[in-house]
Amino acid sequence: MKLYFLQKLGSYSIILGGVLLAAYSICFTFLLPVQEMAIDFSKVVNHPNWIWVTSLALPGIILMVFGFTAVYSRMYDKSGWIGFTGYFFITIAYIFQIAQLVLEIFYYPIIAENDSSVELLSNNIILNHPLNFIFYYGFQAFLLLGVLIFGIALIRFKEFNKIGGILFLFGAIFYAVVSILSIYIGLAGIIMFAAGCVIIGINIIKDKSLEVSGSSS
Repeated sequence: MKLYFLQKLGSYSIILGGVLLAAYSICFTFLLPVQEMAIDFSKVVNHPNWIWVTSLALPGIILMVFGFTAVYSRMYDKSGWIGFTGYFFITIAYIFQIAQLVLEIFYYPIIAENDSSVELLSNNIILNHPLNFIFYYGFQAFLLLGVLIFGIALIRFKEFNKIGGILFLFGAIFYAVVSILSIYIGLAGIIMFAAGCVIIGINIIKDKSLEVSGSSS
């Protein structure tokens, strides 16, 4: 399978992944009782919308990991260590998020519906456990480093629309850092991030040099 075909496929992946991530964030914010999260997380998990809403995110994140690989393959020879470092950190961060989503979709509902285990969620025992703090803040650190460095590489790479790189960078920062101030700021950040991913994906799709390299190989 030729590289240009994988890059084209990756461009559609990052677009679809961004759309799914934005849809997940909108549905999570408005279709789940998010105000209960800090009080009794089990009520959020037991909500009828929980499984299908969180299931939007899992394929979205998987698609975005493949999309990031395609994006990096377009600029690896010109982005140097900055591009590779950003790609490494953002990929690891999203692998962490895939692991978290697997728990949320397949394990949290089982815990929440059983009287013998519901306290783990209702009293936030899992969320407040030191190991969960290590996992959460490790994920946030990798995500922040990844989007900062990878976003800078995207903005510096002239073949990509700078607006896409800027939305990618600042959207992720809003989501990862500023969202602690308001869930709606986090939502706005994810929509900005998703828009950046869509723009970057469209850049690759419209890149005529891929067709030339593909036909000549």
